[in-house]
Amino acid sequence: MDIKEYYSWLKRDWAKTGLIVSIFLFAFLVVFVKKSDFVIFLILLQTPLYMIHETEEYIFPGGFGKFFNVNIFKLDTEDKPIDQNFIFYVNIVLIWILLPAFGLLATINYQYGLWIPYFSLFAGVAHIALGIKAGKLYNPGLIVSLGLNIPVSIWSISYLTNNQIIHNAILNPHLAIGLGVNLVLPIVGTIMYKKHIKNNPV
Repeated sequence: MDIKEYYSWLKRDWAKTGLIVSIFLFAFLVVFVKKSDFVIFLILLQTPLYMIHETEEYIFPGGFGKFFNVNIFKLDTEDKPIDQNFIFYVNIVLIWILLPAFGLLATINYQYGLWIPYFSLFAGVAHIALGIKAGKLYNPGLIVSLGLNIPVSIWSISYLTNNQIIHNAILNPHLAIGLGVNLVLPIVGTIMYKKHIKNNPV
């Protein structure tokens, strides 16, 4: 398989691959990291849990892009402006590269990764907000948000605060960074929406 074929495969099956990778990462963290450094374990744990989140969004039941285009942007098109390219690049850059990279940097200094549990928390809360805005009881990603992302991130932040890794659970720069990274997504989405409307006037 040459690089072009590999790229095509990854672009098509990244979410399915992420489910397998999440299982491996979770097992690795539990066996090799949890006992040696629990803080690093909590920081790195957010990545496989978010990969499971992506599984609900894009595999089973999937359809998050369609949900956003139809129910949030109120468009007739199911695959524009939030299309497969946008979904692929956002998730690969943010979840597959940025989160693990800063998680590994946290092994040098915890401060590099303390924003990650906040990111996971706000990403989970965003699904609740999206459901309210759309007037829907369910949107792809909500169940994992409620069952894993939100409770585990709150637990992580609580542990970090109780052990003085974070001195105040609310008044700290890590919360602002986690929120800020989350806000990048709706900002970029809004730009794409305006571009789509401009190029496809009613």
